[in-house]
Amino acid sequence: MVNLVMRLSLCFVVFAVICELGECVRTSKKIYVNLESVQGCFRRLNATHQIGCASKLGGNVGIIHNIETDEDLTWIVDYGPHAPYITIMSSLIFNVTNVQRLKDSGKVNGILVSHVVSNKSITPLPPDGFSPDHSCPLDAFGMYRNDSDYKNCKSVVWNPVGSSMMYQDFGIPIFVLQNETEVNSAIYDCYEKFNKPNPDGTSRKYPLCAAELKSGMFAAKDSVTCIRRTNHIVNLNVDQFCDPLGDQNVFATVKEISSEKSLPFDHVIVAAARIDSFTLFEHVTPSADNDITGLVTLLTAAFALSMSGAKESIQNSPDAKDIMFTFFQGEAFDYIGSSRMVYEMEKNRFPNTLDDTNVYLHPVNLSHISHLVEVNQLGFGERNLSIHTDPISRNSSQIDTQVKEMVTKLKEFGNEYDISVKLAGESQPLPPGSVQRFLLKRSIPTVMLTDHQREFTNQFYNSRFDLAENIKANYSESLNQSSEYDYVTPQAENLARKGALLAQFLYSLSTGDKTYISAVELEPMVTHMLYCFLYNGTCDLFQTVVDKADVEKLNEEPYPFYVSVARNTNYVSGLTKKLLAYFLGVQIEADNSDNCKAQNSTDKLYEYYWMQGPLDENGTRHGMCYRSTAAYSEAKSPVFLDEMSGYDWASGEYSSWTESTWDTFSVRLFLVPSEQFQTITLSSGVIIMLVSFVVVYFVNTNANIIFSQRGPNTYY
Repeated sequence: MVNLVMRLSLCFVVFAVICELGECVRTSKKIYVNLESVQGCFRRLNATHQIGCASKLGGNVGIIHNIETDEDLTWIVDYGPHAPYITIMSSLIFNVTNVQRLKDSGKVNGILVSHVVSNKSITPLPPDGFSPDHSCPLDAFGMYRNDSDYKNCKSVVWNPVGSSMMYQDFGIPIFVLQNETEVNSAIYDCYEKFNKPNPDGTSRKYPLCAAELKSGMFAAKDSVTCIRRTNHIVNLNVDQFCDPLGDQNVFATVKEISSEKSLPFDHVIVAAARIDSFTLFEHVTPSADNDITGLVTLLTAAFALSMSGAKESIQNSPDAKDIMFTFFQGEAFDYIGSSRMVYEMEKNRFPNTLDDTNVYLHPVNLSHISHLVEVNQLGFGERNLSIHTDPISRNSSQIDTQVKEMVTKLKEFGNEYDISVKLAGESQPLPPGSVQRFLLKRSIPTVMLTDHQREFTNQFYNSRFDLAENIKANYSESLNQSSEYDYVTPQAENLARKGALLAQFLYSLSTGDKTYISAVELEPMVTHMLYCFLYNGTCDLFQTVVDKADVEKLNEEPYPFYVSVARNTNYVSGLTKKLLAYFLGVQIEADNSDNCKAQNSTDKLYEYYWMQGPLDENGTRHGMCYRSTAAYSEAKSPVFLDEMSGYDWASGEYSSWTESTWDTFSVRLFLVPSEQFQTITLSSGVIIMLVSFVVVYFVNTNANIIFSQRGPNTYY
């Protein structure tokens, strides 16, 4: 018996070593093919509804069927004998009408959407546009929501291709496939090989190829219910069912006015852009026109003021108005960031709650704001710029006069940069924009600069098709990565001109004077920012402005522009803040990161940034310390503050969006045998189990006979 045990142990050790060397495969890997490039649609909730997608907690299973035409869809709905199905849909067939039809049929358990950006034969752009947002985005939380002349886009339908697909509660899992190899595997190795109907339209026989989709969500019904369940602690382990959406706004002032000094009313120009978007799928938010063009243009204006010396002129002039560069997060979800900033300004605690011990940046409230300037969607119309104004606030003759002066200045500077600047209809309302949340509280001279006169020029607003190539920011295939970084695209030229125009305009509003800013000199920086935000997060510019400890966090893929949940800080926000500090800040002497800080512990006026610095001629980076007013402010809806415990969630005053928590996202393919084969397999297993019980019982009851004892002197 000892020899037997030793031999079995040796066999087990050898088997384990072989497995460790990769010579054996887990049974599950022989059965399943996991698709790794998937991104899922998930559930979000507001005060009244839940939207998005979800599977059962154990996953949804169905037979794969590829839908490329209306006939393929009709085959499933009217005939498909092997329900439930998991469908594969192309970009041309995936729309709210077809998805709703599949869901209503009761035959579909989930959807896979092919989305390979690099291969237009797999993922052609929808010719009529595609936007899952509303046709009248953000109207319920904007300044015209109660105005009979303008609400519900009565005057202008801004997003005519909007389908409101984002706001449907599908109740099934939907995933996007982004890897060409995996798309081909699902279509050709799975569907074509096993499932594609016969030429006469009849279904194939077993075995059939199936998929399991997992995206179980823990939240349900609405944000009110979810937050209440989360706050109701029933044991020592707190269950988190959902998280509020939110992040950080980014801002910086040019004049650096401390809380010890006075700040006159109407003395701050707010220059704003949004830095978030959404699509149906997690991490698939390219936002080329929707966010990046405005973000880059506003950063370029900040860089231009610093590069030209205009920043110092503003700082040294006591009468010059301050300029606050502001980047709002969460705007796609009912103006989260701008609503929170306005809320804090009304409480007189933006950007900080003051105390008697420390010195802060001077508080800014609504009465301090002299002008509002927002840049939004500037990628189309290379030499065109549209000015939008608010007809309601212009009913005041004083504001109307100031707005006319702003329009005149913009047209004048447009001529300098060969840009045709046109005023949209004066009776036309403002497009969706962050400035609307300010105008809800106070009438302020306001302009919004866009690439469209009426409805959006961007046919892919808030969608996964808002790509760099649409705005001519893509590169020739002949260029290598280092050449792409320095290659000036048509879009880089466009935004350099508009950034220079914006800088001139802001300087003129601040000082009443003019300065010279060369658009050509801005092109290299604009080129680098476009490359970094659109293509590669490990670019040299980003490596220059981050600390050495943060380099590993940089991602070769472009960063998503989805706001995400409030307990995380979006990396786009962090990079925007560091770029703003780099452009508007002052480099100070410091040997290392430990010494890059305020000399006086009570000085809270500035933030200090230790950066890697640019590469020198030897390829070495030398750290540098920047002092700047660039900082974060909370971009989380006020409804989630403790002080708002009595808030009426049904009022619709503030955003109430939350995101459900979940366990895992996964998609895997496998073969399903016929029901008869499964029955035979199960029956065989039961029979073998019963026989084994009988054998074990027999051996156990006759063990003293089968395993007779042998004495120590017994010989074989």
